[in-house]
Amino acid sequence: MKKIGFIDYYLDEWHANNYPAMIRKMPAAVQAGLEVCYAYAAIDSPWGGLTTDEWCKKQGVARVGSIEELVKLSDCIVVLSPDNPEQHERLAEVALCSGKPVYVDKTFAPDRAAAERMFSLAARHSTPMYSTSALRFADEVAPFRAAAEGAGSCIAMGPNSFEIYAVHIFEILTSVMKGGARRMMCTSAGLNRVIAVEYEGGRTGTFVQMDTGSAPFIFSAVGQKGEKACSVIGDTYFERFIENLVQFFTDGIPRVPARETIEMMSLLEAARKALASPFTWVEVARG
Repeated sequence: MKKIGFIDYYLDEWHANNYPAMIRKMPAAVQAGLEVCYAYAAIDSPWGGLTTDEWCKKQGVARVGSIEELVKLSDCIVVLSPDNPEQHERLAEVALCSGKPVYVDKTFAPDRAAAERMFSLAARHSTPMYSTSALRFADEVAPFRAAAEGAGSCIAMGPNSFEIYAVHIFEILTSVMKGGARRMMCTSAGLNRVIAVEYEGGRTGTFVQMDTGSAPFIFSAVGQKGEKACSVIGDTYFERFIENLVQFFTDGIPRVPARETIEMMSLLEAARKALASPFTWVEVARG
């Protein structure tokens, strides 16, 4: 058996509540003997949900008393805390020094500087690690994700709430455009947000958030050779994400380039500035 350990800020949240069953149902996980066995949480749910002990009992997972103990017992590690990325650097530190495969949930870090520190720490200890939004693995995006070069243009749309959904929209843009963002401008900062992103080589990206809680994720792209796609993203992307996570825990090969995740943090930083100053170009930090 390959034992997976969960590290979280608090465990009663959607990702921690659903990942164990998703992994358990994945044939490749069964074949590889992967199972969520251990969990650590810094605090109990602050929203009146399950306590850490209650969550562990419900999930059939052993609670451990420290991050150090979890890392020692586990063969591979998931650092969760999806709604508190400011906790990731602290929660992941011991795991990133372990040499064991580590997945860090979205949003990877609160800013580019923290992202660079985490990847640097992992590299110094030869720890395979990556982070992503599940939207990267949507079936509809796959042809552009697999292309050797980034698309000529891409529009990515999703629901409102910048702190929750912006990372997913930028993940679609980044996986289709493959990096090279230079600057951005907000052209609508109200309840419907629109941000234009200028990429190297005259390529363009557009980030859109729609003011409705039920808005789907949509993408439209044109490749540099003229290939086109426009689609509402279906509901299989979490299944594809778990497939990739299981493969990572099996072969130790990160599924997302570090440079793209670091650029993602730069995009989020620049977008906050752009939203605060509409119709003004904001530079995207680059390495």
